[in-house]
Amino acid sequence: MSGVGPRVSKEEFMHSLGLRSGDSQHEQYYRAMRDEAIMVYNRLHQDKSHLIDNVRDDPDTRPPFFWHHILPDHQRWAIMEIWRNSGPMTRPLFDRGGTNSEYGPNWVAGWLLYSVFRSRDVRNNRNRRKGENNGGGESDKRMRQVEETTSPKKGYYDPVRNGTL
Repeated sequence: MSGVGPRVSKEEFMHSLGLRSGDSQHEQYYRAMRDEAIMVYNRLHQDKSHLIDNVRDDPDTRPPFFWHHILPDHQRWAIMEIWRNSGPMTRPLFDRGGTNSEYGPNWVAGWLLYSVFRSRDVRNNRNRRKGENNGGGESDKRMRQVEETTSPKKGYYDPVRNGTL
C-alpha cells in the first residue's frame, strides 16, 4: 500500500487506507485512530523537552506548540508511539503504514499526528481568526500575537512549507 504525505486531504488519506469518508464504520475507525494520535499529541505538550533549542529556551513559549518546533527525532518517536500503542481495532490500519520511505516510519500515524497539530494551530482555524471563538481573553491575545508574527501571505499556514524543519 502506498503512503500519502502529511498534507493530503482526509479523503485522500482514508482512500489510501481503503476507507470511505461518509461510511459510518470507516469514520469510526478514523476517529479511533485520531483519538490515539491526540493522546500522543497531548504527551508532546506536557513539557518543553520535545522542542528545538531556541523555542525550548524561550520563557514565553507555552502550549500549544507547533509541529515545526518539535525536534525531528521526537516527531519520529511520537509517530512510533502512536503505532506501538494502537488498539486492536486500529492496529491493522496502522500496520499498513509501516514504511522506510520519506513518510516513514509510519505514514498513517504521521499523517494523523500532523493533522492534529494543524487542526490545533490557531493560524489555520478560520473561526478563531474571525473572532468567533467566544472565549476572548488570553487565547485571543495569543492568537493575535501569532498572526502578527506570521507572513502576510493569504491562504493557510503549513508548518512544513512555511516553518523550519
